[in-house]
Amino acid sequence: MSAATLPSAVTERRSTRIRSQARPVILRVVSLAALLTTWQLAGTETGLGFPSFTRTLSTLGDLVTTPAFWTAVWGTNQALLLGFALALAVAVPLAIAMGRSRLVTLTVRPYLSVLIAVPVIAFLPVIQIVFGLSLAARVIVVFLFAFAYIAVNGAVGVRSTDPSLVEMARSFGASRLAVLREVVLPAAVPAFMTGIRVGLGQALIGMVVAELALVGAGIGSLITDAQGRFDVTTVLAITLVIVIEGILLLTMVGAVERRLSSWNGART
Repeated sequence: MSAATLPSAVTERRSTRIRSQARPVILRVVSLAALLTTWQLAGTETGLGFPSFTRTLSTLGDLVTTPAFWTAVWGTNQALLLGFALALAVAVPLAIAMGRSRLVTLTVRPYLSVLIAVPVIAFLPVIQIVFGLSLAARVIVVFLFAFAYIAVNGAVGVRSTDPSLVEMARSFGASRLAVLREVVLPAAVPAFMTGIRVGLGQALIGMVVAELALVGAGIGSLITDAQGRFDVTTVLAITLVIVIEGILLLTMVGAVERRLSSWNGART
């Protein structure tokens, strides 16, 4: 290749890379536009029928300007934050213990399988009897929805660590803690992040279930009030808020995963 053709080759590769990166963004924008257009055409601007997108957006604009709405959102997200933080605090150490000990796996895995296989909503009557309609009850619901997915995926990642890497670290005199920190955890990052991503999605579902089944001072009370008034538009606007929050939280988890992936690559 002559020197004259080098700039054109570099430019061509750069253009190809930009097109490959832009294609997914364009597809998302087009699909979103198609969805919103369909919503707008299928909805109505007045009456009790399914509201159009613009009508829902207008109602959402009215909601976000009221202090009561943000108070309700904060009340709901308290359960999400506390429940998911509790799930992480319990599931991560348990996943490490399961991945490193067959005895712990044999002891705990059946109960995690029950939490995954049986709908958590079946436990709501028991939770309500024990904790009432308190914040603690909603936190427990969110915890139960998310906990098992994080623990099971994390344990798989820990167990899948390359044994040769562990043996190499031990041969250089690394302690158990050093092996865990320098070898096992970096190798398990993808599995842990998969569990956290799935667990967060389940936690959001748990937050909504808790709000509707154990009506507190959060968005559950707003939805119940709107349902009582047959205000479909307000219910849909609140649902849209939950969807947007879910997208933002999952995007944040994706950003954290990308950062941790570089740590994983550097140490493994």
